[in-house]
Amino acid sequence: MSADAVTSAVPAPVVRLSAVSVAAPSLSPEQEAAALRQKRRLLLIVRLGLGLGAAYLLMFSQGLATMQSVNLTFSAIYLLSNVVIALLPLRIFKSTAFHTTVLLVDTAAISGALYMLPQTGADVYIFYFAIILLAATSDRIVISLLAPVFVSVAYVVYLVARHDFSALTQPALLLRIPFFLLTGAFYGFFVDRTRRGQAAARAATEREKARTEFLSLVTHDLKQPLWVAQQCAGLLYDKLGRRAPDERPLIAQVMVNIRRMESLTLNFLEFDRLESGSVKVVQRAASINQVVADMFDTARPAFELRHLTIHLDLDRHVPLAWMDPLQVERALTNLLDNAIKYTPEEGVIFAQTSVENGCVIIRMGDSGPGIAAEKVPNLFTRFQSGTDTTERKSTGLGLYIAHAIICAHDGRLEVDTQRQPGAWFVARLPIATAEQKKARVPAAA
Repeated sequence: MSADAVTSAVPAPVVRLSAVSVAAPSLSPEQEAAALRQKRRLLLIVRLGLGLGAAYLLMFSQGLATMQSVNLTFSAIYLLSNVVIALLPLRIFKSTAFHTTVLLVDTAAISGALYMLPQTGADVYIFYFAIILLAATSDRIVISLLAPVFVSVAYVVYLVARHDFSALTQPALLLRIPFFLLTGAFYGFFVDRTRRGQAAARAATEREKARTEFLSLVTHDLKQPLWVAQQCAGLLYDKLGRRAPDERPLIAQVMVNIRRMESLTLNFLEFDRLESGSVKVVQRAASINQVVADMFDTARPAFELRHLTIHLDLDRHVPLAWMDPLQVERALTNLLDNAIKYTPEEGVIFAQTSVENGCVIIRMGDSGPGIAAEKVPNLFTRFQSGTDTTERKSTGLGLYIAHAIICAHDGRLEVDTQRQPGAWFVARLPIATAEQKKARVPAAA
């Protein structure tokens, strides 16, 4: 296969960066509907509590025998109004006029209910605090600040109608008005901070979504040119090995860096799939020895360039594993890339396959500086720094992706802290059963 054939076999990458939205963050229709339903639910809960409290006082403060029909009618109408509100279209709850109307109607209704009571205690003003709370459910700072003003006026009217103007001269009664205003100011502040927090969280989510989408598009479009470069470099590497052995390290350096870029690209794509839950594992009975052998053969230029010694111990009696060969190779490649990166020149990389406790085992290790003990507990966490004892850093995605892929196979990936020196990992995969070996291999998506 010639370099021209490789180039012509792959279409030119298509740049689609315009697909990334940078518009101001806003709620989707589904999110907006959910927020409005929650607002309606809170409004109904507060009104139901307010209505039940007023109905209890109206119906039982004077005894069942002397209860007037007007009290019963008022209680029924107020409670049934919640049913009407529950049946209103959701878009109504976005209206400031609607919430203002509810505030005025409820303030007047509660004031009328308190006026109809034959006797009232000093604690009936608590109902007005409930109205202020009702205004806060509107998520409108203006209504939250207007509510204590309306309530204060209604309370003054109630005092004058219930008693006389002399009630306004009693400090114990008038001192409640500042409490109304302070409560309204507190609710207004709370509503404002909540809205700001929600807006900030929504903006951060949108930025993260745009950044992830942009990264996914860029890395996806990098796959094709990297594949072409890798194939062409491979052809040159093989030809120089026969014609100009002295020049082979140069092209090996090119291949190693292309491989590194390809690994980063695939990791970013795999991370995007993991985050979106779109990773597909197409399992079949396959040879883990073949996967390991092919992986090490692909990395041969990196081994030669760094003069690394490879110790492969592949047990030929290892049974077939129940796995997705491509995904498992992706996971093991991340382990191998780390070994190549952190192992010093003329070091050693080990790989071994075996069977233990009904699982296919893959052990990989190196003669590098190893992993700091404090990093082991969070080693498989995303964006966990891969800094080793020599302070070299990585993206923190390779081990996270390797762990996620192995776990998706109902397997396990662990750090073997007992083996020294270097970093050692143990991957466990399920053995394919007789029925699985006979099963038809599903088509990859």
